[in-house]
Amino acid sequence: MLARLFGKKCDHPMADVKSAQALLDDLPKHDMLKSATELTDWIESVANHEEFRLADQFAVLSLLDETAQFYARKLACEYFTLPDLNTFQGNRLCLVLGNLSCQTANAYYGIFSRYCNGDKTASVIKSQLPLLVVRAVRLMRGQLKYAAVHYDYHDDTIWRRLAQLYLHAEQQQYLDVPLNLYSALSEPTSMKCESGQLLAWYACGINCLAPRSMHLTERIIAQYGSSIEISANLTTQALFGFDLAHPNHPVRVNVDATLHPLMRYISLTGMQASLGALIKTLEKNMVPQELNLGGVFAAERVLEAAQHVWTCLVAPPIRLSKRRELNALLNVVVGFENVYWRCKYLDQESSEYPSAQWTLENASVSSFYAVLPGQGTGGVRIGDVLSMQTAGVPRLGVAIARHLLRDVEGRLHVGAEILANQVSEVVLCQSGVGGCESSQSALWLHAAVEDGTVRLLMPANTFSMLRSLKTGFEGKHYLLIPVELQGSGVDYDLASFRVIEQEEAEG
Repeated sequence: MLARLFGKKCDHPMADVKSAQALLDDLPKHDMLKSATELTDWIESVANHEEFRLADQFAVLSLLDETAQFYARKLACEYFTLPDLNTFQGNRLCLVLGNLSCQTANAYYGIFSRYCNGDKTASVIKSQLPLLVVRAVRLMRGQLKYAAVHYDYHDDTIWRRLAQLYLHAEQQQYLDVPLNLYSALSEPTSMKCESGQLLAWYACGINCLAPRSMHLTERIIAQYGSSIEISANLTTQALFGFDLAHPNHPVRVNVDATLHPLMRYISLTGMQASLGALIKTLEKNMVPQELNLGGVFAAERVLEAAQHVWTCLVAPPIRLSKRRELNALLNVVVGFENVYWRCKYLDQESSEYPSAQWTLENASVSSFYAVLPGQGTGGVRIGDVLSMQTAGVPRLGVAIARHLLRDVEGRLHVGAEILANQVSEVVLCQSGVGGCESSQSALWLHAAVEDGTVRLLMPANTFSMLRSLKTGFEGKHYLLIPVELQGSGVDYDLASFRVIEQEEAEG
């Protein structure tokens, strides 16, 4: 590849736009993945070639970036609309899109650094610096996203770079300057807008979302990004804070914290009305045409993402119970089917459904937190059902993985919501004319019985508000009248039922 870019006969064949355009004309346009990969290599090569004049380097990078964005939009649409993002093709798409975002963001930041360090040709690009900086922030958002959707380590240098770019824009007074980011994008943006979108999206808890929901929350926040406010003054409307002096990920505002001049506070109050209207439309099973999601998605999935953002705005989660530090071992299996069979054969060893040992860091009555080594994590994903069994305890509990984050050492940090400390396997029967028309396996959550209701974990897409079920449990027979679907995952439904004890089983 480098030989093609910097051949023996000429030291700098891509040192100007005309030479770069000649290479772009040879891109394999029928193969978007190959084209995006080749463009990534070219961008990295241009960024690392120190002999470029700053203006020429920016011009060539800008041309390559503009071209790459066409492929990036197409590939992102393909990726996030795949039925299963974890297929071989999905992994390829994510890797290519992540590399493209990372290398392009690095290239723009490199030019910014040369400018700030007094490069002798720096004055030539002074008027183009706002565009360069805003593109860098947009691409850093993509870099974060494609790491997050695979629960990979988030490069913390992003926060340091964002702080430097934001401070420069603030000092040079171009935070609010409207810009057309790319020729194919008609909506203007600004440094404040792009920074606000990145900070707000990350702060809304992307580490507790499934991959597709990460994408949808990002697109929803981007839709209303112009209403996000960033201020040096702490107000009652501020939700998140970003420390420009000691850059790290944005955190929820603590009104009792010590204030300092380089704290910036993010408010999302301006988007509440628009978001509320969006949710009402989505509840009618309609996705507004003006909502740019980068693909076609079911209204139900978009609604879940919109409601997540709404919850972050108006009712942020509060820890209701105190966590205790501990160093205990927990036997865990992942996935509804595996958990069901583990429960059914609890007293027997099974090589087919082996458990992994997780070391708990802390726990409360409603959640636990564990750190797993880089290997052998069992493929756990957000929303997966987890079994819980402590050594020597003859019962099985269940939890749902709610938070995943990989650290710089490759360890996976897992936060889980405990559904019940004891479950039992049951068989659910749908009554027919001649008795039991069909049956299915489920898990009865002991700790969830309240006010005559019970919660059940069932196979995915089997719950219906139109169908009552029957089951036997602990020697008694029950009619189960559906109340609501409380949650669902790839392989399960979590549903509540009103329980009516019957004298005897029919059929």
